[in-house]
Amino acid sequence: MKSQHRWLERGQGEPVVLLHGLMGQMHHWDDVLDELGGACRAMAPTLPIFDPGCLEPSIDLLARWVVDFLDALEIPRAVIGGNSLGGHVALATALAFPERVRAVILTGSSGLFERSFTRGVPHRPTADYLREKMEEVFFDRTLVTPEWVESVRCTLIERASVRRVLGFARAAKRDNLEARLVDLAAPTLIVWGAEDRITPLDVGRRFHALIPGSRLVILAGCGHAPMLEHPRAFAGIVRRWLAAERLQGGATVGAGVPR
Repeated sequence: MKSQHRWLERGQGEPVVLLHGLMGQMHHWDDVLDELGGACRAMAPTLPIFDPGCLEPSIDLLARWVVDFLDALEIPRAVIGGNSLGGHVALATALAFPERVRAVILTGSSGLFERSFTRGVPHRPTADYLREKMEEVFFDRTLVTPEWVESVRCTLIERASVRRVLGFARAAKRDNLEARLVDLAAPTLIVWGAEDRITPLDVGRRFHALIPGSRLVILAGCGHAPMLEHPRAFAGIVRRWLAAERLQGGATVGAGVPR
């Protein structure tokens, strides 16, 4: 598929691509990129969720877009991670294109169950409606500023944008990965907020049970977006896991639930 690529990048070395969620943006990874930049080539692209040139919204379409992004940067293989819908896309990419994905990082991922941000969304959502929905994402609700709410409202002011958001939300619900996760060969790190109300902790535990050899780390005092609530802790977990996984020669780190 054709789409202009926009991304943030820090550091050099092993490529690590981090994908935002349905209503996220590449800048949500800013602090994590800063923390990871000394250990790898960390990148966060903008997914083409609002690109009118994209075809019918689907998870497979976004997975193909990730491979197109890697091709554009001449990256043969990368660690792919993501939050919420971005985690779902990371998994879909690893399952469809295993030769391009060295490892997977999931946080608050859809693909098994999601209490959707878009459930019952009106065609012209008000600031009050959006603030209430956005506050559900975080353990620390003070992170939801009036400026951020207004930014999201402006994004959704056009009906075409709302239709695309709803389209990708429905696509995520249709694309349940439960039966396919046993085939996931890439080493997988799962970082989950203990207070996630969008994809509750039981979902993270289910991913851990279904993905062979995966590692689950639970962050206390954290909701659906660890990269925003606890970027330093999140990046530290990723950095240590990647280092340990390299020492094992690319083998899966192993299971466990550090608290």
